[in-house]
Amino acid sequence: MARNRYFEDEELTYKFNSSSIKKALKYAVPYKKILFTLIPVMLVMSFVALVPPMINRYLIDNVINTKDGMFGLPWLQTAVILFLTLGFIYAADVIYSFFRTFYMAKVGHSMVYDMRNDAFAHLQKLSFDYYDSRPAGKILVRLTNYLDELANIFSSAVVNIIVEGTKVILIVVWLFILEWRLALVVMISVVPMGVIVYFLRKALTKRFRSCRNKVSNRTAYIAESIQGATVTKTFNRAGLNTEIYGDLNDKSNKAWVKAIKLNELYFPTLDGFFYIGLMMVYAVVVYFATSAAGMGGLSLGVVISFISYMGMFSGPLNNIATVAQQLTSAASNLERVFEVAETPPSVFDKDCAYDLPEIEGNVTFENVTFGYEKGVNILENFSLDVPKGKMIALVGPTGAGKTTVVNLLSRFYDVQDGRVLIDGHDISEVSLFSLRSQVGVMMQDSFVFSGTILENIRYARPDATEEECVAAAKKVFADEFISRLPNGYHTKTAEGGQGLSAGEKQLLSLARVILTDPKILILDEATSSIDTKTEELVKNALDIILKDRTSFVVAHRLSTIKKADCILYIKDKGIAEAGTHEQLMEKRGLYYGLVANE
Repeated sequence: MARNRYFEDEELTYKFNSSSIKKALKYAVPYKKILFTLIPVMLVMSFVALVPPMINRYLIDNVINTKDGMFGLPWLQTAVILFLTLGFIYAADVIYSFFRTFYMAKVGHSMVYDMRNDAFAHLQKLSFDYYDSRPAGKILVRLTNYLDELANIFSSAVVNIIVEGTKVILIVVWLFILEWRLALVVMISVVPMGVIVYFLRKALTKRFRSCRNKVSNRTAYIAESIQGATVTKTFNRAGLNTEIYGDLNDKSNKAWVKAIKLNELYFPTLDGFFYIGLMMVYAVVVYFATSAAGMGGLSLGVVISFISYMGMFSGPLNNIATVAQQLTSAASNLERVFEVAETPPSVFDKDCAYDLPEIEGNVTFENVTFGYEKGVNILENFSLDVPKGKMIALVGPTGAGKTTVVNLLSRFYDVQDGRVLIDGHDISEVSLFSLRSQVGVMMQDSFVFSGTILENIRYARPDATEEECVAAAKKVFADEFISRLPNGYHTKTAEGGQGLSAGEKQLLSLARVILTDPKILILDEATSSIDTKTEELVKNALDIILKDRTSFVVAHRLSTIKKADCILYIKDKGIAEAGTHEQLMEKRGLYYGLVANE
């Protein structure tokens, strides 16, 4: 499969749309009680926030100017009541702001917590081809940086857009109630502002998407450099790698600057149109005040109140613009996160899948055709029949398809044509769990997880006892090196098995697969990193381990496969030669040449 590399932008296969909003909002459902409690309070507080300018109007028109008072009360009592009302509103706003911030932060981070769990769980289901097609760093950044950014956005944007939108509507209505002529003047400046902001947001989406691509490329290179640190130092690549990273970092920074330049136009645009609207209001008021018609029914309190509401109008608009910016950034993040969540596994349990019964180990390949990339087949019409308990060795040139054969048997990939059967059961019809619990695989790369030696051995069988783990280690002679470790089987292991030799990691991995006691065992270069002395011990152990067990062994060291019941020379998309070691040597063909050149 064509692999996207650190210097290539990923092609977007999932674009943010209205259905994406629904998918994001479903993560708010578990917290609906909090939201349904907060939203009415927020709407009430949005209305209450509109009261102070109206109180100011009455203070000016009914208390300060005329000293008439209100509701039949003297002006002094009216003033006290109005001031106490203002104090109550401001105190309520402070308390409300605290609880709103706290609970919305809780909801936002809880939503991302759930989203992160779902994305990671889905990653576990994705097939090998997904990981084959992109660097680990590009996957990692989606479940870390992108989701971290979303937590802060969800903390405010989920409800703010509703609350601030409601405020805008209420303020517009109130402006028209106060003075419809001035309100029309304000609308003249608001409409073109909305159009410009809309196009700004569309352009910004593209720039944020480009920025995300460059960040992914940079992260992918960092991850690759960490994994290959030993090779980097061995071949004196530190300087050149720093230059490559500098270039990737520069491209990422330039993409960010381009996005931010456009992003920062939001507030100047809003402020510019607000000031235009304000100047137009002043111009109309001055016109009324200096015309023959006088103020045209406008009082000083109405004008001040109107201008106060205009000031309040700019606040929600700015908040909506902030939310729009956040949502634009969130959209590009969600595109990448949902791309993970929406990618269907290419290998999965069918609806009619059944559990593979306990097997004996008969394996059949029926006219199998397979290729990692479309139109480029590795195997074509590949057929093979292996009776239970037989050892099959696969040899041949690099890239001929040896590992592909065993990958198909484990159903790491699905065949494009033909069938693979175990005891007559088509493996595409059985559940993956039941298949892989009876097919043990030790791949060429022996991965060791963080934890302890014991935890690594029992990785596939968490319920295995310590005695069972020790017995498995002894079978492959791993007990000898484990016993020399500071804490034996309880010695802590670092990520990737740092501190263990390549041979020790392979012995540990071999003990891990033997513990599962599989009926079919696949060993892909299982002894490639073991020294000659240990290899001899492991070969003796394999004679015991492989007895009465169907096995497939991929090996470059021919000394490990001479006892195989059948050796397959894989070449030209199929089996070029097949037979025992003696038979193939007598034939003096491809296998003979391989042995002669060893």
